[in-house]
Amino acid sequence: MTEHNALIRKALGNIAWGNLLILLDVNLGRLDVLPNWVGYLLIFYAIGYLADEVRDLPLLKPFCVLLGAAELLDWLAVFLAGEPLTGQFFLVNALIVCVSLYFHFQLLTDLAGLAGRQAEGEPLARRLRVCRNVAAVNRVLMTALGYCPFSEGTATALALLLLLAALAVAIVTAHDLFALRRCFPEAEPQE
Repeated sequence: MTEHNALIRKALGNIAWGNLLILLDVNLGRLDVLPNWVGYLLIFYAIGYLADEVRDLPLLKPFCVLLGAAELLDWLAVFLAGEPLTGQFFLVNALIVCVSLYFHFQLLTDLAGLAGRQAEGEPLARRLRVCRNVAAVNRVLMTALGYCPFSEGTATALALLLLLAALAVAIVTAHDLFALRRCFPEAEPQE
């Protein structure tokens, strides 16, 4: 394996695992035992490894730090006081939701571009772009659902549909992020 491919594989693995940590919520009481801030930390370090491959990716580092810090703050608040802190402030929460939406959209955009530059990666790039779009629309609809005047039954049914769509997209995205890692061979082909 070339050292260059090894770094890219490591970075893509970190992004894939970080994304899974962010998506999975395994709680012990109210405390998340797979904290999201660890996922953002993995992605933060991976961005540094991929800076030479994806020109715009380092621009996401400040957003990654902000989201990781907000998640760490909420995680500590739940650990110490039993309640997340950032959700208590509407504007702070709205800012975090917007930054999160942008961050994940742009991260998948950049990774789809990386996949598209690989010989076998174009179908993977298309799927990543579709997942990116569906996830963004789903996140906006989930947020808007809380402000719409639907009856409780209708809101519950819509929330369940959006949750199922989010789960499907999360599974496909996780699969594709690990598949992107395989686009960079472990060893040079023998001639």
